[in-house]
Amino acid sequence: MKESAWIAIWSMLFFIVNADIKCQFEDDGGMMFHMCNATGSSDNILRRGLVSDKRKTFHIILMQCKIIKIEQEAFYRLPALAILDLGENKIESLPIGVFDRLPSLSRLNLSYNLLTELPDNIFNHNTELSVIDLEGNKLHTLKPGLFDSLWRLSQLDLSHNMFTGKEIVPGIFERKRDISILSLSGNDMAEANFLSIMNNLNYLYMDGCSLKVVPNLATAENMKQLRHLSLASNEIKSIDDAMTFSKLKDVMKINLSKNQLEFIHKDVFKNLRYLEEIDLRYNKLTTLPVDMFQNIPKLYELKLSYNLLTDIPLNAFAGTELKRLSFDNNNITHLHENFLLKIEDAGLMLKIMHFGNNPWQCACLRELLREVKEMDVIYDTNTYDGKHPVCVTTKNFYCRRDAAAHDQFIRMYNENIR
Repeated sequence: MKESAWIAIWSMLFFIVNADIKCQFEDDGGMMFHMCNATGSSDNILRRGLVSDKRKTFHIILMQCKIIKIEQEAFYRLPALAILDLGENKIESLPIGVFDRLPSLSRLNLSYNLLTELPDNIFNHNTELSVIDLEGNKLHTLKPGLFDSLWRLSQLDLSHNMFTGKEIVPGIFERKRDISILSLSGNDMAEANFLSIMNNLNYLYMDGCSLKVVPNLATAENMKQLRHLSLASNEIKSIDDAMTFSKLKDVMKINLSKNQLEFIHKDVFKNLRYLEEIDLRYNKLTTLPVDMFQNIPKLYELKLSYNLLTDIPLNAFAGTELKRLSFDNNNITHLHENFLLKIEDAGLMLKIMHFGNNPWQCACLRELLREVKEMDVIYDTNTYDGKHPVCVTTKNFYCRRDAAAHDQFIRMYNENIR
């Protein structure tokens, strides 16, 4: 009876002391899951007593709790804690030793706070830590030895901070060569060279990194384990060297969307035997060499939307396994006659094709719509629902495939529909 009374009194004190953050505790097979929410409008200081001193706690979410400061013993006596989410708060600094009593911590989310630096030895006692998310802070440097004790570290997100590649020394990852997922997006990586010692990267994200060319560090010999390379939202205008990706023997996905690409060497994707997806959306490509994508045996999806293409070569995909093709929002007025039937005869079976918002000739579009319906290909049904104009025509209603008519139909489309 006295014990029950003490628990009731402690609960009352608990919610008074932490009146602006309230946590719900759930028992998940003997392990405790805590989800906390801010209940007031004021900023909060995370002190010992809110989530600490609970030996079975496995997962804590303190996301969007308006936390501006964490006291050193806030996570005291949480030996089973494996997942800690502190994302989207206002934390400017971390006290030394704040994570020292979390021996089981494996995933840490500190994204979208106001951190400007990380203390020396902040992770020294977290040898099980495998995933760290630091996205969206104000970090500009990483101190040597910061990750040295994290022998299980496999995933690191440094995106959208204030790093510059030339200021990150390779030594920071000297003992972390086995990181497999690394995100550097949203930082200036134009002069980076610190990836030269990374031997086991599978996923590399360098979106929005102020790159004007495909960086050598992302395509070097030590990147041969890479499966996914993303260089989206940069300023790359051309890829002139046919050997640019030649060392990425096992790459499965290359994302070059939202650049300024006007030219890509026709052989740049050759010999990439495991390449499944190429994303070239939102560029300035006007033509595709007929053999650019040929004989890429695993190619499954090709994204060409939002370019300036005027044609899709009939034999462009021979020797691939292409199932998904998108070329909507280009300058295409027609395709080759019986386009789908002919590529099927060549061994391809497209399942999905997006071709909306092109300046189609109505006669050519009618032929294509008949084909996709007959061959059960998924297409832009919302665009072609018969409720608004989608194509143009002259008095002579037939599909003109001569180059001379191309500009005329684009002009008509721009004046009347686009």
